[in-house]
Amino acid sequence: TSAAGKSQKAEKPLKPAAPKPAKSANIVFVLSALAVLVALAWVVLVPAGGKAKKPKAIKAPFASEKAFDGQTVRAKGFQGSHVISFTDKSCPHCVEATEALDGLEAKLKAQATKLAGKLKVAQVDCSKHADLCTKFGVAGDSEDASGYPTLLWFRAGELQGAYDGERTTQGLEEWAITKEAEGALTQ
Repeated sequence: TSAAGKSQKAEKPLKPAAPKPAKSANIVFVLSALAVLVALAWVVLVPAGGKAKKPKAIKAPFASEKAFDGQTVRAKGFQGSHVISFTDKSCPHCVEATEALDGLEAKLKAQATKLAGKLKVAQVDCSKHADLCTKFGVAGDSEDASGYPTLLWFRAGELQGAYDGERTTQGLEEWAITKEAEGALTQ
């Protein structure tokens, strides 16, 4: 009976196994979905020219002689303060001052500081506006010339003096917040 039992077991029909999905079909599906997502991202993020746009850096605006009336800033009714950096392109220390001013300008434009609407920043390129820089005592033949960079503070257009704090975005912002707390930032 043992031989007969074995043959009965062997003759028992096997259940067909459930078909397994082909691994290659799954891979093709995943890759196709990924390609569609990349294409959609490209359409959304890249303009018609085919090159991705870099975000435009926010820079402190440049001022010329037109921005001044003698020793005052033409404020056009603005009663807040201006910090104006007098720099020269050949000055290595001016890069630091310009970066600090650009950082503060970005915060002011984004209204990411409570100083927005109370403080404006600008820069004067003394290599282009030497007379203006001489007028404010930054450059020229005088022994009293302050040199580059010089940051001057104006309130309601009137010159208040030189900024002598840390030449960083944070330093400028903290200085202006202190001036505001003292009631000296606006008129």
